[in-house]
Formats: sequence, structure tokens, C-alpha cells
Amino acid sequence: MRRADHRRASRPARHPRTGAATPGGAPLAVAGLGLRLPGVTRVGDLVRRLGGPPAPPPAVRRFAAPGSDLDPVERLAWGPVEPRVPETAAGRGLRALPYESLLALAAAASARDMAAAGPAPVTGETTAPVDPATVVGAGPPARPGSDDGPVAVLWASSTAGLSEYATVCVEAATLDPGLCSPLLGPASAFNGPAATVSIRLGLDGPNETLTGGPTAGLSALAEAGRLVAEGSAGRALVGGSATVSRWSLAGAAGDTEAGAGGETGAWAADGAGCLALRPCRDGEPGVRLGRVLRLGLDPADLVTQCRDLVRGGSAPGTPPDGPLVVSTGDADLVDALAKDHAWPVWHLERVLGDFGAAGGLLAAICAVAHCVHTPPPASLLVLAVEPSGNAAIMEVLSWEASTLSSGCSADTSPSGGVSARRTSTTTAS
Repeated sequence: MRRADHRRASRPARHPRTGAATPGGAPLAVAGLGLRLPGVTRVGDLVRRLGGPPAPPPAVRRFAAPGSDLDPVERLAWGPVEPRVPETAAGRGLRALPYESLLALAAAASARDMAAAGPAPVTGETTAPVDPATVVGAGPPARPGSDDGPVAVLWASSTAGLSEYATVCVEAATLDPGLCSPLLGPASAFNGPAATVSIRLGLDGPNETLTGGPTAGLSALAEAGRLVAEGSAGRALVGGSATVSRWSLAGAAGDTEAGAGGETGAWAADGAGCLALRPCRDGEPGVRLGRVLRLGLDPADLVTQCRDLVRGGSAPGTPPDGPLVVSTGDADLVDALAKDHAWPVWHLERVLGDFGAAGGLLAAICAVAHCVHTPPPASLLVLAVEPSGNAAIMEVLSWEASTLSSGCSADTSPSGGVSARRTSTTTAS
């Protein structure tokens, strides 16, 4: 699978206490969120998954790659997930979009619609989904005004376009010339989700795709802060997505009973999530994202270094006062951190599944959901770690009353349709 390596020449600032690289960027507030995750229909469901007992294993799914040398396999995997594209984003041509791009579009449109509906004070858990249109009184959510500035789209994925690209290769090798499907070419682009979101939602701001391990999701949030700080964007939609295919499972460990990830309970998963972000306003209540600290650790001593990172990850002089959300494939690392952390440690991959590059972003969404459901002020850390030593950490906090509804639905708009590309690409390092 192709992966562009587009690294920026500018050097980030240094963290005042650790000397680690930290990107300059504007602090951002969460204006809306959208989710398309297995077993999650409301944000409250996500919070209960985090703090509740372990979920039962997912169902066995069959994955095949017709025409290739790969034999079909049966693996435990989360999904599939119905995209349920909101009517505000539905239109012609949805049938031609890849599955992952549909998930991304649905999550991004839901986040945008929630942000456009305006603030809804927390009133406690509700049993019915909240439609943003009902918050403002009538009609679909309005598009943000042009005076808000361009809307950037930043997306993290390590599976987008993989299955389609592999199918192109198989058809090119096995079919007569000219018989490959013309739809597979555009669909095989790994920037497909970001481009689909930008084009379908009519956004003209910067557009970036980040790939790699789970730190890519937090790097997407860092990039959003940078773009807003330098004036390239007024707001941002930051998301991540993943899909499971025979090609993504190629070389993965596991058999038909345990499946890939069976040893740790972190099975591969389909899904998408998106945050609608805007600049913070002083004194305004809500959920805020701190700046993202990105650095390289020694792979031989990850436990000790991650412990130190967590202890110093919040504001200087302020110990962590909430749960820790971790996205990593290293279950032993999470268990070691849990022994020293005074609050619960939630392992995203065990709770929701393995989402690859989107893991860090979905961990941040879990932190946002916790802040929505916790009396303010609330604060917790999000940590993403890769086997190579790449790591990223961020604080998520709330003050006064959150402006997101605690009973908001993960699918906040009625479905429609069936459930382009001007993009730059960044490889998370």
C-alpha cells in the first residue's frame, strides 16, 4: 500500500520541562462530535463501555480476497457498522464511495451538524437521542457563516483505500487489459475519507491525511491547532476511521477461534469518529483540548518513560486528576501504567477495538465523552504509544457546564442516501 511521506521543514517548539518536541497551536474547544462505532449508538453508550465490565468478544466474520492468492479467513472482528449518512450530507453518488469513506462522511457530517446547532447545556443522561435540529427549533442545521473562516479537514487512517488498491493490483494481474473497474482507481486513494468529507460537505479549508500508528490520531489534533493558530483555518473537522478487510489482516497473527488480537482482547474493528473544533474563547464553558506533546521514547524502556510522561502530562504542578485513556497495541504497557495511576486506565483497543492510525483520535473522543458526563471541572490525559517509541499525550478538560449534551446521540441526524479530492498528506512520525 502506498504511503506518502510529506514532512514539514519547520521545527516545533521544545517542551519547557522535558525538552520534547511540542507543536505550537491554538487551544481548541469541542463544538460537536460524530460517531460510527460498533455497539455505540449514543455518547452515553461510549462512557458506559469505558467504565463498565469487559464486553463479550465480537462475532466471527469471514474475509476473502477473490482472485488473489490469499485464502479466505474467519476472524473475530468488530463490525460491520452501518454508515447512516445524515440527510444534510446525502446526495447522488454515495453508492460509488468506499465503505470507509462513507463511515467518515457520516461521522463528520454528524459532528458538523451538532456544532451548527449551537450549544446545548448538560441536563443529565437522557434515554432518547437528541437531534441538533430540535435544539435550534426547526429545520436542518445551518451551514456555518463564511466569516468563521475556512474549515480544515484532518483525517487519520491506516486502512483507507487498501482493499480497493489491492483489488486493482489483482485485476491488473488477472484480467485482460482494460477490464479493471474504472471506479477502483479513485476509490484506492488512501486520502479518500478526508477528500470525501471536504467535497461532500463543501469545505474549502486545508485538507490533510495522517497515517501510521495510533499517534497519528493525536497528530491530527496537533495539526488542527497549528492551522487555526497560523490563520489557515477558522475551525476544523478532525476524525479517524478504520475498516477490516482480508488485506488488512494479511500477516496478522491469530486463528479462526482467537482471531487477530485475541491474546490481548484487542480485535480489529470497523468504525469512525470525528470532532468539530473551534478556537477557545476565554471564560466560555465547555470541553477543551490541550496542546499535543509528541516525542520519541526508548523502545527498550517504554514503561518507565510513559510513567514519567503521564506524571508530567497535565499542567505544570498539577497531578492528573482523572482517568487515563491509552491507545496502544501493547497491553502489558497499559497494565503497568494501571498499577501506578490513581484513577482508572482505559485501554481503547480492549474497550472498542484496534483502529490503527485512528486510535489516538478515538481515545481523545473517549476523553471528551467522559468530560461531557462528569460534573465540571474534569480533566484527564490521552496517551498514544507505538512499538517504535513514538508517543503523543494530550490533556482534555472541562470547566463549568459543558456545551455538549450528555444525552446526545452518536447518530444525531436522520439517515439518507445509501449506507474529488484536493488533499495533502502527512505521515505521522
